[in-house]
Amino acid sequence: MLSENRWYHEMGAMDENFPQLEPFRNGDKIGFQGLIRLAGQRPHQIVVEGSVSRYPQEEPLVYLFPRPEDHHWIPLTIPLEQRHLCYNREENQWQPARSTFASCVAVAIKYLQEFGR
Repeated sequence: MLSENRWYHEMGAMDENFPQLEPFRNGDKIGFQGLIRLAGQRPHQIVVEGSVSRYPQEEPLVYLFPRPEDHHWIPLTIPLEQRHLCYNREENQWQPARSTFASCVAVAIKYLQEFGR
């Protein structure tokens, strides 16, 4: 379960690395959202969403709009438009004690650098 101390540190890491992303909370859902702008690409809306009751044991999901391609997305629920980014990492696996929402944004940026347009 997400502690207040952990959330305070999460907000600090996001503010330091991605100040354009705003925190949100809606019931059990918690995370950050905003625009990611990479050079030479159109802006992408990003939502990094976790669960208060399951974070940090469970890694947050990342949603990007628009999606640059259709191959790296996992359907979560119906409708299938609700897909989250598949970050099947060979390195830097999710570590509940060390990984953060900011590390999920970094993975999304790496994805956009490779597949974005």
